Amino acid sequence: MVLDLKIKNMSIEIKNPVIVTALYDIGRDKWEKFTQSYGGYMHWFWRTLSLDSEIVIYTQERFNDEIIDYRRKFDPEMEKTIIVNQELEELEAHKRYNDRLEKLMYSDTFKSKVSFHDVPEMSKPLYNIIMFNKVFWLKDAVDKKYFNNDMVIWADAGGLRDEISKYENTKWPCINKINELDNTKLTFFSHNEDFDINEDQKEWISLSQVRNIQGTAFFSPSHTVDWLVNEIHTTIEESLNGEYIGSDEKIFDISYVRNKQNYHLIECTWRTYFSKFEI
Repeated sequence: MVLDLKIKNMSIEIKNPVIVTALYDIGRDKWEKFTQSYGGYMHWFWRTLSLDSEIVIYTQERFNDEIIDYRRKFDPEMEKTIIVNQELEELEAHKRYNDRLEKLMYSDTFKSKVSFHDVPEMSKPLYNIIMFNKVFWLKDAVDKKYFNNDMVIWADAGGLRDEISKYENTKWPCINKINELDNTKLTFFSHNEDFDINEDQKEWISLSQVRNIQGTAFFSPSHTVDWLVNEIHTTIEESLNGEYIGSDEKIFDISYVRNKQNYHLIECTWRTYFSKFEI
């Protein structure tokens, strides 16, 4: 269903944007390809934790102490930090999709369609569970009214890769730049300012390595989150029913082309989103 989010004759001023992120162990250090050690990933996550911003962190309980120890360097009283513990099996995406993802991704039918067999989004169901759960974490942060947010900003835990000094005690995003956006819409970053996908190309785009929308970070005014969750769930269900699936980025691509009135795309290269909203 296409739902027009745009609120006519109304300007939305954002006052309390909140970063939402997550850290989970899906055994990536043991993969044969696309491996990532825990220590290596934490090396990137420290950059997010060093920001002078309100942050909601979803994670497994065993990571609490390490996250708190580092975050206190920049938020000594933990006044700008909320940690929410959820185990993998408790994630909404795991409950909704895991069994079907495993059945599909391990099937001969799916494998016969896929050209890039080793990439995580085509071979690791738990990887896709984490990617698909981004919108559910945003919804939880909005529903719980963490920091009285009026915008939730998804940011991958390992999405910042420049020297850490660039991020330490940095207020991000710039509220003035946020309010230059049309905040009746969702804002995503994309390799292309605009693109189209025909209805009969959904399977092809899902299984391809074509890059459009980036899932690394996106901005969702709080009033848009329920629509986003329902839309992404519907798109995932369509894919599973069609016996194909891609990453969260491919799900966003499909959603965008049929709901362009609800999206604003900012063209940029991968992981350069931070500079677009620096003070």
